[in-house]
Amino acid sequence: MQSSITMEAWLRQRKPKVKGSSLKTYKSYEQAHILPFMGSVPLIEITAKKQRKFKKWLRKSLARKTVRDILAYLHSILREAEKKGIKVCVQTPKIKVYPKEKKVPGYGEHKALSAALQKSQAPQDMGILLAMSTGLRLGEVLGLRLKDIDFETNVLHVRRNRQRVCNPKTGKHSVVLQSPKTRASRRDIPIHTELKAALIRYLDTQGKNDPKRPLIAAPSGRAYDARTLQRRFDQIKAHMGLNPRITFHSLRHSFVTRALELGADMRAVSGFLGHSSIAFTLNCYSHCVTGYKRQQMALIAKSF
Repeated sequence: MQSSITMEAWLRQRKPKVKGSSLKTYKSYEQAHILPFMGSVPLIEITAKKQRKFKKWLRKSLARKTVRDILAYLHSILREAEKKGIKVCVQTPKIKVYPKEKKVPGYGEHKALSAALQKSQAPQDMGILLAMSTGLRLGEVLGLRLKDIDFETNVLHVRRNRQRVCNPKTGKHSVVLQSPKTRASRRDIPIHTELKAALIRYLDTQGKNDPKRPLIAAPSGRAYDARTLQRRFDQIKAHMGLNPRITFHSLRHSFVTRALELGADMRAVSGFLGHSSIAFTLNCYSHCVTGYKRQQMALIAKSF
């Protein structure tokens, strides 16, 4: 009976309508956290008290943001069950997430990294340069094809992302090329002069003109896996003595930081990032805005 169905049985029968990349994340939440804690518990017995205990259990080993995301997923599971007529408690507890200042390369480090990458013709290095020059996500960099570059209008068309996703039928993970999650993520980004010159030099060494060929590809023509670019960035980071806490995704944060330092309009920056609103950009990159505010206060201080 549906009224006594356990969490484990419910998760087996439901078919979430999400992108494969999100499904991969959700499956990891289920296997590592939800099933171990409440897999054998009937949905109707997952009370508000039970959920508060779950939150407390998660907090023993996970960061606040991760706990928030897992609780949000649990809430969506229970809401779906409620819509199917199962009496469940959807009063999932909340947890406040305090934004932390992300570690990004300093201005001098950013310039030095960019200069080093512009001299290289290696596909992985061009992928890193693209990320730090445009704010693209790693999956978006790997999703670019030759035809996505328009040198006549100096625009980069972001139309695909390459992600490792979960196949709900087999449970296996594979790399696929898919459309962006949101309409805002499908965007056109202007190519600045230095990046255009680097791209032209890079393409001259590739000797391939198939418009559907991945822009960042191995000699075989196959797109690189995300882990390949991450490992390459780790090598460069160690060679240049950058902070170990800087990750590939930090390049996106660095792009925002540099843009705001130089007085870029927040609306334009939000558009470059593929965000649906300026408010979302401010929420995600409040640490960058804080740095920008310090700079502006320093200018104000000159009048005293």
